[in-house]
Amino acid sequence: MCGCFTASFEFRKIKVRWNLQRDFPLFTPRYNIAPSQELPVIVRNEDRNEVKQIALGLIPSWAPDPSIGSRIEG
Repeated sequence: MCGCFTASFEFRKIKVRWNLQRDFPLFTPRYNIAPSQELPVIVRNEDRNEVKQIALGLIPSWAPDPSIGSRIEG
């Protein structure tokens, strides 16, 4: 498993669907998002949804080095 995926949606559709208040102008559709790359993620903040830029990766609690998050294996 390589952990790559595609985000081909239009941000304006996501904005309406999730009732987002502000734009996220840096987002454009991407077709090969890999671990360690940043991407927009919808998070709940108190009573509203927000978009934040977050790096993709899983870092186990036992990991000696956070760079292990960029090596998703299955």
